[in-house]
Amino acid sequence: MIFELTLSLPPTLNDKINFARQGWQVSARHKKHWTDIICQFACTCDVKFKDKVWLEFHWYLKTFARDHDNVAAASKYIMDGLIQAGVIKNDNLCTIQSPVLHYYYRSKKDEACLRMAGSPEFLLENFCKSNQFYDRRVCT
Repeated sequence: MIFELTLSLPPTLNDKINFARQGWQVSARHKKHWTDIICQFACTCDVKFKDKVWLEFHWYLKTFARDHDNVAAASKYIMDGLIQAGVIKNDNLCTIQSPVLHYYYRSKKDEACLRMAGSPEFLLENFCKSNQFYDRRVCT
């Protein structure tokens, strides 16, 4: 089963740095706020991964002027919210399996979509589409 979570884009790395410059309390408040939002949403979804999990992040962005690693840093809030909700037991390398894929799309609004599954087979479909591997021999 593939679980999909779509939400507003959490703060990116530059946002986190700006919060931290205002003081640790401001930074901690933003971290708690976003972790709680994601936790509350994830709690309504009745999905739990008891063991290993494979992830695919889809980042929908109004502008491509951002660096990919700056945007991907927003995954911290998402992962911590999933742990708090009990969807995953941990976000360490024993639970989160490689590869963790990140796809970036232009969009009218900033959003993040996380796709998760207990096996890696689903990862191949978007990899083939995004890299234009249309030859069915490669993608089956």
